[in-house]
Order: sequence, then structure tokens, then C-alpha cells
Amino acid sequence: MKLNVKKCIPVLLALCMLLLGGCAKTYKDIKVTSFDIISISPKGLDAVDAVVDVGLDNPIVGFEVFNAVASIKLSGEECMSIVADQLVVEGHSEKVYRIPLHGSLSPSFNPLELLKLVKDMDLSKFTMDAKARVGLRGGLGKDIDIKDIKLEKLLKKE
Repeated sequence: MKLNVKKCIPVLLALCMLLLGGCAKTYKDIKVTSFDIISISPKGLDAVDAVVDVGLDNPIVGFEVFNAVASIKLSGEECMSIVADQLVVEGHSEKVYRIPLHGSLSPSFNPLELLKLVKDMDLSKFTMDAKARVGLRGGLGKDIDIKDIKLEKLLKKE
């Protein structure tokens, strides 16, 4: 029996792609391992700077996070907007990244309302929407948009 090599090549390629694809890691395998607020510094009456440490376990190639913005909402109404500095995440690593944040109160939000909530430390009414562009160093990227993250869950220490 004579084996036709030309007919076997596509089958072998398909088999290799299937086997290798099952082992490959994807962005869904990236895990947030920790989140800590390091410092918060008021900037006048309507702005704040903060520094947070975020632990990431990244089993894939390195990437950059840029144009990151978040909106903090109290009972569905925006009370603060936050902008994060650009972040470069190393590939195939587990590391804690220090991220500077810059926030400003929404002009329509009453700061006295925020003081009452901070006094009671009731975070259950707060949610956050976040957007960012995540890209490979080669320029390919994807916009990410996450809605209604519960701040109470995000900041909870376990």
C-alpha cells in the first residue's frame, strides 16, 4: 500500500493544531491574586490621588494596559471618575504591580454624601464600571469594558 504524503499533510496539521490548542493558555487564565490600597491623598475638595497594589498571575505573553478609566457609582449615580497610569504586565510571571490612580468627584455629586458613607464604611451601595485598552507590544489590542463591579466584593479581604 502506497501512502500519499500530500493528502496526509492537512490531516497532520489539523491534528497538531488541535493538540497544541488544547494546551495553550489564554487571557482567561490571568488571575488577580491580590488587591491592596496603599495610599489615598486628597487633592483639594474634589480630587484624590491613590496608589494600589494589584497582584497578577499572568501565564501568557506580556501586554500593556492603557487608557484605563473607571466610574464609581453610588446607587447607580456617578460620584467619581478615576484614571489609571499605563501598566506593562510581564509575560509568564506572577507579580504585584503598583498602580497610581487619579480621581475626581463628579460635578453633580454632593461630597457631604460621600463623607456620610465613609463614616459608616458602607460599601454595599457602590459599584464601578471600568474600561481599558489591552494590547500586545506589537500593537494588536482589544478594548475591555466591565460593568457593575461591586466595590464591597473588590475590596473585601479574604
